[in-house]
Amino acid sequence: MELCLDSLTLTDTDPVDLIRAAGSAGFDLVSLWVQPPALYARALLTNDQVRDCVAALGDAGVRAGPLEAFDLASAVAVESFVPALERGARLGARTASAINMQNRDAAHVSDLLARFGELARGFGLGIMIEPLAGWATSTLEQAQSMILAAQVDAGIVFDIAHLIRAGGSVADLAAVERGLLWHAQLCDGVASLTREEAVIESWQERLYPGDGVFPLVEALRALPRDISWGIEAPSRRRASQGMTARQQAVEAMAAMRRTIDRVLATNGG
Repeated sequence: MELCLDSLTLTDTDPVDLIRAAGSAGFDLVSLWVQPPALYARALLTNDQVRDCVAALGDAGVRAGPLEAFDLASAVAVESFVPALERGARLGARTASAINMQNRDAAHVSDLLARFGELARGFGLGIMIEPLAGWATSTLEQAQSMILAAQVDAGIVFDIAHLIRAGGSVADLAAVERGLLWHAQLCDGVASLTREEAVIESWQERLYPGDGVFPLVEALRALPRDISWGIEAPSRRRASQGMTARQQAVEAMAAMRRTIDRVLATNGG
């Protein structure tokens, strides 16, 4: 598998610094936030940063991973994605990730996903949908149904935190068509949280793989090996303690490697 540093892991980090940190830590890919608004303002990659980011990707030996994050809120919103998709294509990205936070009209959101796919294909990009616990599309089942209804070539981003916080389990992976799983996001967490705590966890403070009780090894054993495995584990605590982007990326990679070694050991290599 290819290993990806998902941008949220380094929270409020400039895209060039994010790319350099990913390269220093040995990641193959780095996800980049190209569609406003970004959860962290400094993470947004704007037009005037593209040239520097392309140079940084080349210097670091890292490729652009999934582009984030495109909320399928309305037809107007989807049409507004064009500049960000064009920007991502200039970076050499291959996929763009959609989310659905509030649109609860299943037929409408499937139509929006189909249109998003059409726009993305115009820039040579594939599309994915990521379920988010607590929001309109929150489960793997809902994501799969959306793709099938849209009749679009698309994949699913599997994030174990959102699986667990939506009340799911590893068994839910078996119900997903294997070919729809395109990207995985690793992190860890405690057994249970309130809704408010889970929201904070999702974008501010997750545990690194191996530091919690999530069934990571079991989940990863159920995933294809020929997809990208990323770490999405924001840690504002580490940043506030003065850890540099590179130090955080190195620590995140080490945690990923330990978990992957466990997967390989329990799965016969």
